[in-house]
Amino acid sequence: MTQSLFEQCVARAEGAAAALASQTVPGRVLAHAAARPDKACYFFHNPAGPPDVLSFEDLVARASHVAGVLTAAGCSHGARVALIFEHGPGFVIALFGAFFAGCAAVPVAVPTNETKRTRAGAILAEADCAVLLTSPAIAKTLAEDGIGIAALPPIIALDTVDRAASVIPDRIVPEDVAIIQYTSGSTGHPRGVVVTQGALYAQMCAIDLCLRSESEERVVTWLPPEHDMGLMGGLLFNLWRGDPTYVLAPESFIRRPYLWLDTISKWRGTVSVAPNFAFDLCVRGIPADRLKSLDLSSWRVALNGAEPVQPETLARFADVFKPVGFDPQCFLPCYGLAEATLLVSGAARGGGATTHWFDPEALEAGRVVPLVAGTGRCLVSSGPVRTTGGVRIVEPETGVPCRSDRIGEIWIAGESVGSGYHDRPEESVSTFGQFTANGDGPYLRSGDLGFLLNDELYVTGRIKDIVLWRGRTLHAADLELLITGADPAIRPGRIAAYQRDAGNVDLVVEIAQGRLGADGGTGVAERIWRDLMAGSGVDVARVRLARPGTLMWTSSGKLRRRDTHARLETESGLLVLDWEPGPLRARGAQIEATRTLAGAIAQKSAGPGAYLRFLTDWVAAAVNCAPQDVDPHLPWADQGMDSLMITEIVVDLEQAVGRDIQPELLFEIPTPSGLALALAQGSS
Repeated sequence: MTQSLFEQCVARAEGAAAALASQTVPGRVLAHAAARPDKACYFFHNPAGPPDVLSFEDLVARASHVAGVLTAAGCSHGARVALIFEHGPGFVIALFGAFFAGCAAVPVAVPTNETKRTRAGAILAEADCAVLLTSPAIAKTLAEDGIGIAALPPIIALDTVDRAASVIPDRIVPEDVAIIQYTSGSTGHPRGVVVTQGALYAQMCAIDLCLRSESEERVVTWLPPEHDMGLMGGLLFNLWRGDPTYVLAPESFIRRPYLWLDTISKWRGTVSVAPNFAFDLCVRGIPADRLKSLDLSSWRVALNGAEPVQPETLARFADVFKPVGFDPQCFLPCYGLAEATLLVSGAARGGGATTHWFDPEALEAGRVVPLVAGTGRCLVSSGPVRTTGGVRIVEPETGVPCRSDRIGEIWIAGESVGSGYHDRPEESVSTFGQFTANGDGPYLRSGDLGFLLNDELYVTGRIKDIVLWRGRTLHAADLELLITGADPAIRPGRIAAYQRDAGNVDLVVEIAQGRLGADGGTGVAERIWRDLMAGSGVDVARVRLARPGTLMWTSSGKLRRRDTHARLETESGLLVLDWEPGPLRARGAQIEATRTLAGAIAQKSAGPGAYLRFLTDWVAAAVNCAPQDVDPHLPWADQGMDSLMITEIVVDLEQAVGRDIQPELLFEIPTPSGLALALAQGSS
């Protein structure tokens, strides 16, 4: 009797794949499918009904079909295959289809706005993919609109192609390239980290060292699969273990933070990972009256990474959610980067976050001086190092290893480190091929500063010109470019963006002499702030307008951002204006707008005009402009509103009207005028 496809996979798993299972993620998945074909590996959230369920058998069979499609399309071993999929099982099926065909997957975010379109176009142009796998809906959009590059690779919409002969892998080796993982920061000049099957497998082992799982884990994730944390920590880790993962759409969390915790509660999730901002968003965006329906007692591991872990965030989250079962000992701070595939260090399961206090002036001088608790600056440990080759703390300019009481650059070695940047040999050597002054190496230069204390890693800052913002890694140069034309007074190319250790982003902008108006530069600073918010979603905490010659440069013409900002702290006479957006004043205006609307509703006089006044006053305070400057017909994003602001305005609206309002309403009705009319009609 002819064997079915799955029976062939079972036979393969009992033979060659059994050997692969100890070396590669696809081999391990084949082994799980052979042992437990009916076990569910993914549940994809469906707001209209029950989740879409994918079993190990389904995944292997459908991925094998995709591999056949790729082979029929002429994709050779090692060919790069772009993946662009909306929420659902399509992405992970296409990913393993690429693996089974011996191809390298290139995850790309769905180009839903101009920024994402530009980035997707840049990635596809740089990666030179053989084909682009996607869904019929996205394929139609791409065919009609394109994404701004000369020629898209051939597009294959998986649900519409004729059934091809399925391909079952018989040779996947650790040296094969698994993924080209584009770092999330660069837009115009993306860098793709080459991740081999061996590095991918080693990363799963590194995460497992932190979690020390002894029974079934139930992972809940909403992180984007095109980002390292979402792909490795969200989608792949529990699949590698053979356990189920519940997947929410990323936008569903941003619109409704409650959904993340509600899913953990109802599905009895045990593990979930998120950046620091997500924990803050839950504290700020979930009303107190919704807490009573949550039970977070099943949550055993709450990984916090991808951006600086703030002790205040951990404390706030624990205070709010401890009454509904959250155990603060579940916090697991970690540190990683795309160039290391993901995780480099992480705390131990069940131990909670370790914090220590240090002399802040000593830290700024590069020295580690511990103090008693409650004095100085508090730092959160990122846990023991989990890579196979460990880390070295190195003086970045000389390559000399630092003493134990000194801060230096974090250099990383191990099997999970990427092989370099795709098609960038010089950058690959300078980033991935570094040796210490005494000849140890090669190491990956992280660009981050830190130290080791009691065998745990503490990250204190960064020397790389990057900005970590709400789960995104942005290049400072890209932010600077966005505001170059914000005002004629700005000297071209004379802008320095810098992120302080607390996470706030500051700007230093050189101003041409004699170009400021009667307001002394306030209008220029406000325009810079608004342009950057609208273009990137980054809320700058401070804009400093400076005299020509303030910015500092290396002998080779590279901007010294960190040194420039440090200079302004010690030298006088350089600043023209030191401006801050004034969040306290803004919040006061929003509270007053909420009270005014609530009063109008109580007096039965809340027509469309009352709602529109609330919306324009609230938005004006949020984006720091006059209410008359808010265009009621302009979409929220174009007003400078980001996802956190959307959540906050909904909370204030609910307080004013006295009923629940779904955040999705602001996405369905994207302008103040339209929303005001809908709210007035809904209350009548």
